[in-house]
Amino acid sequence: MGRRGFLFLLCLSACSASGFPYDPDAEEGVHGGVDVEWWYHFGWLTDEDGGEWTCFSSFFRTRYKGAGGFRYLIHDLTDLKTGKGEYRGKVGGEVLAAAALEGRTRQVPDHDFIQGRVMEKDGDPLKLVYGADTLDRTGLRAYRLKVGDVTLELRAVSEPLRVEGTGLTGVERPEDMHYYTIPRLEATGTVRGRKAKGVLWYDHQWGKSWVGPSLGWSWWGLQLEDGTNVNAVVIRDLRTGEPRKATLTHDTRVYELHAVPVEFWTSESKVRYPVVWELAGGPLRLRVEPLFKDRERPVADDQESIWEGPVRITGTHRGRGYQELVGYARERPK
Repeated sequence: MGRRGFLFLLCLSACSASGFPYDPDAEEGVHGGVDVEWWYHFGWLTDEDGGEWTCFSSFFRTRYKGAGGFRYLIHDLTDLKTGKGEYRGKVGGEVLAAAALEGRTRQVPDHDFIQGRVMEKDGDPLKLVYGADTLDRTGLRAYRLKVGDVTLELRAVSEPLRVEGTGLTGVERPEDMHYYTIPRLEATGTVRGRKAKGVLWYDHQWGKSWVGPSLGWSWWGLQLEDGTNVNAVVIRDLRTGEPRKATLTHDTRVYELHAVPVEFWTSESKVRYPVVWELAGGPLRLRVEPLFKDRERPVADDQESIWEGPVRITGTHRGRGYQELVGYARERPK
């Protein structure tokens, strides 16, 4: 049996994973020789006046058609009592230089440009500076995050989770993508100038290949009330609608995922998103429902828009988390 077959069976064996093939604490920084890398957070915050908030952010580094790396950032802060949010998408000014190589001006609708030059270099430790928005490591599994009106000190209170059992999650070959999660971090800091605290989730992914424009995905990061955590994904072929991968990681155990959409929402841009799901993997039977349906967000380049937002969990377990729906805009009737 080849390496690919062995890793596939390991990921779907529903038994305890033996460990990472790499040390995630040594892999926090910037990777060279990869096509894409990102650091992602979502979480829940309560401010000193009793305000309740949810936030997410993702710092990307990616290559633009072989012309070198550029920065991309999305972030959101939403008032949980009203559902009103403040979403921002930002691209590095270097994308203009990359587009100039093609002899055209690069248009990025609904996005701001990240001011300043690229500060990070391949091999650097984790210290990202995307204009006024920053993420840096301050100690072992400790971080400082500043995005928009959120400034937080983060400290891990859970061990890294081996996504799909090994932390190797490439679609064509497992070793093409590296992916680990720290599902719970204690957060203290400020939201819009008010002292706040709460719990966040942290993802880090990097690799030589990613899904490309012909694939989309539905993803869930879930913090369950019993203290356990779920990272689940369905990756599908946009041409056929068939799944290419469907896995659910429940802390150290990995299961084949059966995901069924049960309710849809259509955005103003006429994209039909499956916003309510029934997820089944191993002993878990989870119903995922959005706190707010209107969560379509514009993104740069191929995917056009995504759905990203907080969800509640019922079923065999209760909890909360985030749902990300990508590629559905490309399935929109023309």
